[in-house]
Amino acid sequence: MIAYRQRYVGLCRLADVQINDLLGAVRWFAGGHNRWVKSTIRQYRAALLQVIEDSQPDLPIAAAEELSAILKLGPKPRQSGPPRTSAKKRKSVPKSEFGLLLRHLRNRGRHPDDRLAARLLNHNVRLFLRPSEWRTAILQGNILIVRNGKATNGRALGFHRRLDLTDYGPEGVNDLSKLLVVLQKQAHTAEGFRRLWGRLASRIARACKEIGIKRLAPYTTRHIGMANAKSWMSPEEVAATAGHKTTATASSHYAKRRTAWRSKPSGVARPLPEDVAKVIGSRKVSREANLEFMKNREERMRDGPAGDTPTPPF
Repeated sequence: MIAYRQRYVGLCRLADVQINDLLGAVRWFAGGHNRWVKSTIRQYRAALLQVIEDSQPDLPIAAAEELSAILKLGPKPRQSGPPRTSAKKRKSVPKSEFGLLLRHLRNRGRHPDDRLAARLLNHNVRLFLRPSEWRTAILQGNILIVRNGKATNGRALGFHRRLDLTDYGPEGVNDLSKLLVVLQKQAHTAEGFRRLWGRLASRIARACKEIGIKRLAPYTTRHIGMANAKSWMSPEEVAATAGHKTTATASSHYAKRRTAWRSKPSGVARPLPEDVAKVIGSRKVSREANLEFMKNREERMRDGPAGDTPTPPF
């Protein structure tokens, strides 16, 4: 029941209607043709039907029947087609190749956006934030407070998550603080931030072409960071760091553990225990993932970092 209510509240935010405007929410949802896939439509419809049921007896039977009839008419699901943008992003990059790209972007004489892009990439393999989350992230001491993306469709771990940056060290935290100021100063609006992000993505793509490697996007670092985290964090910790409500999301939709870099990057972020405790474990991944996690961690501790190109410093 709570999940249905939360999903309904999120839908009202998307529709820009008041929570008590049930008719407005239903009409907006029913008219959203080609907006969602079938599974998402089922979830929203179930939430709306539950709210309609919970509204009785205050809601007249005739009104409830009218709302239910509207829900049956729509919306039409989005048709299958080419993968959406995030699905087409490169999901793994060798550590040596990533280091080569950062060094190229940092070369003296490069465009200022190149150096800014290098800093963004270097931090995001440790933080693996979504693009939109960079615009509103706030540093309070060694704690990074992130406003979760996907929070309105029920997939996020609440509206915020907190990352402990103690392992970052003073130099790393200071550089991240300056980076946030630069990003948010250059793009203080959502539209401005999208333009800035597109500009940085173009500079990264150009640099990849110049050094002869397959193009990677800023979002690729979210995949890299999550794959690395899977090799030394528990599934619940990975989910909390990424802002996911369940362990299943990282397991199903992001880069696999086998693509992780051999050694853990220096200066990693860690989720707070309170956020980890909120994660819902998935039976599909819990036992197998935890067994593999322990096995891989033992192997990495035994093998050590030998043979890897060092992660570029901040």
